[in-house]
This record gives sequence, C-alpha cells and structure tokens, in this order.
Amino acid sequence: MMLTIKEVAAELKISLSLAYRLIASGEIPCYQIASCKRVDERDLRAYLDRQRTETKRPPRRDGRHF
Repeated sequence: MMLTIKEVAAELKISLSLAYRLIASGEIPCYQIASCKRVDERDLRAYLDRQRTETKRPPRRDGRHF
C-alpha cells in the first residue's frame, strides 16, 4: 500500500515538515509519481525497524533507590 506524506506523518505521529525532511534526506525512501511523492508501507516499516533501540536498565545496587 502506498502512503502520502501526510499519512506517513500521521502514522509516525510527527509533523508534516519532519516527514518531508526524512524523505528528502533519504532516510525514508519514496516514489515520485508525477508531482506526488508516495511511500511504500513496507519501506516505512523498515525505517521503523531501523530506529528501534532497546533500553538497558542500570544494575541495582544494595536494593536502594537513590
């Protein structure tokens, strides 16, 4: 399925201008169809997979929380 830039921004819950910047920089690939840009949903999912990070919790010391 192809998404508009507005749909990409809504899906990622980011501003429209940030979505345009991510596409212009090539971080999210797109198709140029006449004057319209479209993003393949699979490319958007791949972008999200690349952004995923795991947070590591620091080791607990002596059971204290301060």
